[in-house]
Amino acid sequence: MSRSITVLAIVALALAAGCAREKPVDPDGSGTIVVTAMDTTGFFPGSALGQPFPMDSAEVSIQGRTNVFATTGVTNEFGEISFEKLPTGSYSVFVRRQVMVGPNKKVFSGFGDVTIGGEDRVREEILVRVVSVSNLMISEIHFTGSCASSFYFYDQYVELYNAAAETLYLDNIIVTRQAGVKDPEMETKDYVSAIYAFQLKGTGKQWPISPGQYVVIAADAVNHKLYCANAVDLSPQNPQLARLPGEPHRLYETFNALGNDYDVSGVPNFESIMPGKTTDFLINLSHNAVVIATGGNYPVDEKNYMRIPITSVIDGVEYNSNPAYSKELTMRVDAGFAGIGITKYSGQSTERREEGLDTNNSTFDFINLPTPTPGYFYGARNRVRIR
Repeated sequence: MSRSITVLAIVALALAAGCAREKPVDPDGSGTIVVTAMDTTGFFPGSALGQPFPMDSAEVSIQGRTNVFATTGVTNEFGEISFEKLPTGSYSVFVRRQVMVGPNKKVFSGFGDVTIGGEDRVREEILVRVVSVSNLMISEIHFTGSCASSFYFYDQYVELYNAAAETLYLDNIIVTRQAGVKDPEMETKDYVSAIYAFQLKGTGKQWPISPGQYVVIAADAVNHKLYCANAVDLSPQNPQLARLPGEPHRLYETFNALGNDYDVSGVPNFESIMPGKTTDFLINLSHNAVVIATGGNYPVDEKNYMRIPITSVIDGVEYNSNPAYSKELTMRVDAGFAGIGITKYSGQSTERREEGLDTNNSTFDFINLPTPTPGYFYGARNRVRIR
């Protein structure tokens, strides 16, 4: 990498990337949550459209919102499962069942939030719906950094996935780092605020992404293992990212011509479109949000934030290592947090629970991976479905 960064500058950047509180240690509690999974689609034998019907054999997970406790179980013949000895706090509850219909799979899912205290015994009924997958979406974010000894986090990337049945085009879309501010009025505003914005300029059908294809947007498209052994190879020489003859690009990088940024030859650029910004696409190591949106002539406000209309947002993911933090991205884009429990410089990433699943609640949609998987799906590589 031709960029020269002193140790002092690296430390300053790491501090600017933010700090999180240590994960709480959860003692055994006395609370109980009884979950009943209910289907209203009329799909299962004995059920009727619009009438709640107990769904057996459904996977139910709970994830602490005020702690990092998490566990999973399966509903009984009455559609119920009980979670006991829970610490006081708020929990997100997720229900999922997959059914094969010939060669196709049908996924039923639903979620809700529950708060318990002391010896409370709370019942929660979760209505499920069929999840459809038919769009471009953020599939994985690697934000944590990989080497604490050298404060190395330049191997950050955002991965996109085409869940549609047809070829889509990345021309002129923008990828943004959202402003990390707590805005009490964000649920009433018709826009989201970006502190960085990078655009892939194109003619309209210049940058295709095939059905089922993954593409990686790297901060720098180099082999970061050369600078940190635990880092990610984001170079064009990585077989998962290499472009095969006649195929669309699998690897892109962000580039800021106003800064001392490294530009890899042959890798298409998402170019900075923020006036006066000299920084590359670097995101917070603990809590931030990433949004992809269609291109447009969006205004920049007095704080130098770009205001992107919610109607232009394609997908957005807010990640947070600590579930007790307040949200900074409107729930209309993402109702939860990805990356809960991930620590800085762990080298981990957060990826969708399954390919194409998008309920607009990242606490449910995403799981943490032990190692990043740029250009492919972890579950497929390991021949198991990750829960």
